[in-house]
Amino acid sequence: MVSEYDECTDALVDRTVLTELQAELGGDHGIISTFVRNYVELLPWRVGRLHRALKKLDIDDAMDAVLSLKTSSHMVGAICMNRLATELEISVRLLPNGDHLHELAAQVHEMDRFISGTIEELETRFQ
Repeated sequence: MVSEYDECTDALVDRTVLTELQAELGGDHGIISTFVRNYVELLPWRVGRLHRALKKLDIDDAMDAVLSLKTSSHMVGAICMNRLATELEISVRLLPNGDHLHELAAQVHEMDRFISGTIEELETRFQ
């Protein structure tokens, strides 16, 4: 079975997502720049929050953190992070309880591999 994060070898960001959002907002580049800057600033913290939730075996915080990452990544067009967060969300939902969260650490470590590339693509293309 091919994991969804194996697909993160192409572009990490779908440029059309923010282009379409900018068009919907009347072409205001300032709003998009601020949106991207906020995502970029929070991305390492969001992934770090997942690491902390898994370490504490806090399934509620893990779910909240992964949904936050998934939603924000989708909105900014960070397709790889969105795929990884979606896969992790499914894994968390399949767990019987929080005692098994440590088993998902490899998935969060996989996200770490794409933080800097995602930030770089967003900063290069949208700021």
